[in-house]
Amino acid sequence: MAGNETNAGARRYLGALRAEADLVIVTVRDKGAQRFGKAFGLSAFLVMAAYAGVYKPPQKKIARLTRQIDAARAVSEAGARYLDLRGQLAETYQALPRLQDRQQWLWNGMIDSLRANGLASDSYQPVSEMESKGLIFQTSTVQLTAKFGDIYAWLMRVESAEPLMHVSRLSVTKKGDRLGWNGVSASVMTAIPKKRFD
Repeated sequence: MAGNETNAGARRYLGALRAEADLVIVTVRDKGAQRFGKAFGLSAFLVMAAYAGVYKPPQKKIARLTRQIDAARAVSEAGARYLDLRGQLAETYQALPRLQDRQQWLWNGMIDSLRANGLASDSYQPVSEMESKGLIFQTSTVQLTAKFGDIYAWLMRVESAEPLMHVSRLSVTKKGDRLGWNGVSASVMTAIPKKRFD
């Protein structure tokens, strides 16, 4: 019911608007366009003034605010990316030994991992170092004799160590004189950052 009343009201309004437009067109035809020249000129001027004074300033303001919002969004995204990268760097540093632990960390870490699995080394090569791109790579090689299950448990302990130790080379050979025993030569390495960007 209310929809019909709204449609009827809209039709009356459009009809009145059409009648007014027809009246203006007929009057301009009868009297001539020259007679209404000043009115047309003034109307055009008022339309241009309204555009320049009312419409254009908010558009400039909207454009300026849009640029500021885009700049703020870019700063926010860069900040979020920075925090993400900083968190990744902190996690990486946490997984690596500290520079002050450089002298004994790999040696002690390997000895502790062997003892924790009830193993002893047959021979042990001293720690060698190589520096590259701000990191000190330490490597040491250990030889031992053990059963395969014990070797596997020791390798798992080394690979999951905190700070990071990594088996970079592994050689396992069967011992012919002892059934079930294996000879192992394993190179274990770690990386130590020379400088931390905390």
